[in-house]
Amino acid sequence: MSARAIESRVATLDAVQARIDATTWGALTLDPCRPAATPLRELVASLAGPPEVEHLAAAAVEVATAQLDNFPENLFWDFDRYLASVHEQASASTDYTGSIERSSLMTVGLMRLYGQQSKIRFRYVHDFMYGFDWARWVRRDPSNRVGVDPFGMSFLSQSESRGRDILDLIEADDTWYPRLGDGVARNPFSFSREPEDELVLYRDLSARGLVPVQAWRIDAAPDWSRDFDALREARAKALRLGD
Repeated sequence: MSARAIESRVATLDAVQARIDATTWGALTLDPCRPAATPLRELVASLAGPPEVEHLAAAAVEVATAQLDNFPENLFWDFDRYLASVHEQASASTDYTGSIERSSLMTVGLMRLYGQQSKIRFRYVHDFMYGFDWARWVRRDPSNRVGVDPFGMSFLSQSESRGRDILDLIEADDTWYPRLGDGVARNPFSFSREPEDELVLYRDLSARGLVPVQAWRIDAAPDWSRDFDALREARAKALRLGD
């Protein structure tokens, strides 16, 4: 594929990036050392070369678009570790294109399952991208789950199954997962997740090294070993972010 053809394929990233930049808070990052998330075009170019770049670019467009569509109030836009992970998995497989497509398709499905267009209606995708959901899952059965990548197919499939279970709970008007009124975002936590509070809390967690997956780093080493849910609760309490 020629350089011009690759440029044409990757150019679609710019439109998605423009949508991210135009969100209320812009392309924020949890990296304490910089103000904005790595632009998608720059990130894809740093990870893949021809012929992989066109497929990784397509995955980036699909996943970022799904976040924008299903989590319109999302605040932080770090895709570094996610794209590095799916690229590494695909590179290790015998079918790069098929692997990338399966990962992105599953991820897009999760965005639709958990986001604002669903009955689940979570407000942000932060708990997925920054590994809180993954770390909690690993800690429940570490002997069988250590080594499972936060963005590998095993955990993506588990997340889909969990989402279906949550939908069943909502249908039954469960105490923990009740039905919601129109336009109401779901918050099953004890602390506020209003945007201003979410910004304060997650930046505090990042500065203290209390984020399971440093999604702003392509070389991030996921950490499940601590009870990040309890640590987050404690920081929310210390910051007076009670709901």
